[in-house]
Parts: sequence; C-alpha cells; structure tokens
Amino acid sequence: MRRIATFALIVVSFCGTALCQYSAEFSSYYSGKRYDFRITPDQLTSTPVWLNGEPNPPLSARSAKDIAAIYMSDLFSDGSAWRVGEIALHPVAERWVYLISFDPPLPPGCADCMSSPFKIVVLMNGVAVTATKSNWMPQTPRQR
Repeated sequence: MRRIATFALIVVSFCGTALCQYSAEFSSYYSGKRYDFRITPDQLTSTPVWLNGEPNPPLSARSAKDIAAIYMSDLFSDGSAWRVGEIALHPVAERWVYLISFDPPLPPGCADCMSSPFKIVVLMNGVAVTATKSNWMPQTPRQR
C-alpha cells in the first residue's frame, strides 16, 4: 500500500509540474498564423513587483509601447506601419504585464475594413515576450 501511495504522489507531482510550465499564455492571430506569447514562472519572477502603495508601475506605459513597437518591426516587415490601439495592464499571479494592442495598416482603397488587434506582451523588466508562431486557420462551418 505504501508503494502505491508513493507512486501516486510521484505521478501527481510530475503532472503538476507539466501543468505549471507557464504562468500565462496570450495569443494573437494574423495572416493565417497564430502567435503564442508564453510567460514562464522564471520570466515572471525576474520582473520587478508593482507594490500597492506605488502610484506607477516599474516600467512606464510609453517605454512598454516603444519596446512592443520594436518587436512588431521584428515580427512583420510592415511592423512600423501598425498603430497602437490600446495599452493595458494585466495581472499575472503576483505580478503585472503590459498588453500592447496594434492595429494593422488598412489595405489600399479600404476606408472601413475591420481587423483584429494584435497584442504583444511586455514584462515589467522591459522585455517583450517572444512569440511562438504556428499555422492557424479559423474553423469554418461544415457543409451538410
């Protein structure tokens, strides 16, 4: 009985480790691709804490925007043409991250086209989280 309990404890600890591989994950989509921004526990704990009594976060919104804009230019050849649509603070565990939303440039001759924002994650230590890119196609309704 003791062996079974020990084995169960080992299996549960491995499962817990696998589940806690990331502290948070954010995804953005563009041009048939999915971009996953995964924050590891180590990345998160290496960032400064924004304490309750402090009026401003450790990294300014303008600095986070500039860091995200540089990363946008690394991701896309027309990254400098994308416009910032929103700068948001998002809590992750005991820390905070910035989500910087960019709107893609409109296609020529399209004044009222709709697009989805593309969000980049910036940590409070001034590091843009590197995206993992994969193919993605939206689900289409099945024909009957």
